[in-house]
Amino acid sequence: MKFRTRLLLGIMLVVLVSNLLLFSLLYLKTHSALFKEIQTSAISIVASSSVLLDGNLLAGIKVREDESSEAYRKVVEQLRSIRNANRRSDTRVAYLYTMMKSPQNPAVIVFGVDSEEKLEDKSHIGDVYKGTFGGDFKIGDNNFVDDVPSRDQWGEWITACAPVKSSNSQVVSMLCADLDFADVKKKTTTRLVICGVISLVVTMAFALLTAGFLSRRLSMPIQSLLGSLKEIGKGNFEHRMEAPQDNEFGEVARTVNSMVDGLKQRDMLKGVFARYVSDKILDSMLERGEQPRITGDRRRVTVLFSDIRNFTALSEQLSPEEVVNILNEYFEAMVDIIFKYHGTLDKFIGDGMMVVFGAPEDDNCQEEHAIKAALEMGRELSRLCDKWKHGKDAAISIGIGINTGMAIVGNIGSHRHMEYTAIGDTVNLASRIESLTKDAGHSILVSDYTYVSVKSQFSFRRLDDCKVRGKKDSVVVYAVMGDTSPE
Repeated sequence: MKFRTRLLLGIMLVVLVSNLLLFSLLYLKTHSALFKEIQTSAISIVASSSVLLDGNLLAGIKVREDESSEAYRKVVEQLRSIRNANRRSDTRVAYLYTMMKSPQNPAVIVFGVDSEEKLEDKSHIGDVYKGTFGGDFKIGDNNFVDDVPSRDQWGEWITACAPVKSSNSQVVSMLCADLDFADVKKKTTTRLVICGVISLVVTMAFALLTAGFLSRRLSMPIQSLLGSLKEIGKGNFEHRMEAPQDNEFGEVARTVNSMVDGLKQRDMLKGVFARYVSDKILDSMLERGEQPRITGDRRRVTVLFSDIRNFTALSEQLSPEEVVNILNEYFEAMVDIIFKYHGTLDKFIGDGMMVVFGAPEDDNCQEEHAIKAALEMGRELSRLCDKWKHGKDAAISIGIGINTGMAIVGNIGSHRHMEYTAIGDTVNLASRIESLTKDAGHSILVSDYTYVSVKSQFSFRRLDDCKVRGKKDSVVVYAVMGDTSPE
């Protein structure tokens, strides 16, 4: 789910929850207001109706046998008249009756005259009230109304009572009216639904518009960031985010642009370093996250030196521009071969090269790779010479010397400038062996140290008593005659 959609749904959910809380509060307030309104109506009905009843007649009605008397009949007619007059749409009296103290036990409250016609709803004189009033009800001079709904076997009611007095101002009973509490609930629900639906429709519509606007405004910078990151992921380090806003999004845009500058520099440095080592070695070093340090490690390596023969004669026939072009094409082809066999280009030396196998990454087949690279370099040079002739004498060749042994390999220099190289007698001997190719009649010579590791894989010819500069004793070298290993 998109961020914009989640934000929109989140805002709508907050609005919905807020409306529900508001409805709950409105329900409580509406319910309380309606309850008080019906309390007022109920007390008003019994207070105004109690004076209409004949207290002297009620004073003579005490026991159930009195229900057959003329006084009882007249009081019932009065109650029914009052009840029917107050069964209105706004306030409906469900039951109207009188209550009094029990003649046998004044502490017990019993029913007096009941106006109901149905036997199942009618109470008789002397029936004990078995329900619970929603307040402190007493037979006396004061009016009474429930603080909370009263409950009995007929249901839930809001009951109000007013004293009925005889001609001598004595309280003979209480006129009571029951208003159905379900009406309160119904009216509360009706009002709430009307108000709630209107409120919900208005607020949700407003929230939808507001949420849509906010989600669009908030998601635009995120969409822009996502698009920028996709471009950067594709390697487009020229891409920049716009940062017009002076807020967190603007800060993010500026940070991303700064990150892209760093990635561009890193990519540039990677490209520069890739000119010295193969892609496989470069990726391996980047994965390990190595930082360049001015330090060296003693390790076993195979060093290859190469040099072009008869290049001076060729350069005399060509313009300087042609010479540069030939050298660039030559080095381009040779470096590709070196990287193919996991070599590391140490440096160019005029028209020659120094290459290290087995560093910076270990290579258990470094001698084999070095010789295979040398053989392929010879074949590639022959192809290039055919291309360069163009009617000129371009019969140039290369001499290659290879030696294996221990050397100090690492970054040599200062913190401001350093280069990755190998130093030691192993390197010097490889350079001297390359010099022997001028007079040995063979283009690829290897030391005895290299020979012992690959003697079964290539065809060699032993050359004894070879003197090299810097060595008192003669060295044994081998001319590489060909590759006998299967492809």
